[in-house]
Amino acid sequence: MSKNTGSFLPAAPGRRERPPAVARAFRSLRPAHREILTETVLRDRSVNEAAATLGVPVDVVKLRVYEALRELRSVLDAPRPVR
Repeated sequence: MSKNTGSFLPAAPGRRERPPAVARAFRSLRPAHREILTETVLRDRSVNEAAATLGVPVDVVKLRVYEALRELRSVLDAPRPVR
């Protein structure tokens, strides 16, 4: 099992599925935040690997991950309109 399973539900072996609310929240993030979470969480890369892939310092990756997770949490916690 992957170390990054927080928001993911088990699926077929080798696959993870996101609940629809998480997928919607992820799509609403700023591009830089989507990019950093894709590299670190979805692709299961370390901070050092993500920094090398993106060509930015490790500290930038750490800051972006922190900010992206805060933004994602904010979107997920926001009240949803009643339909």
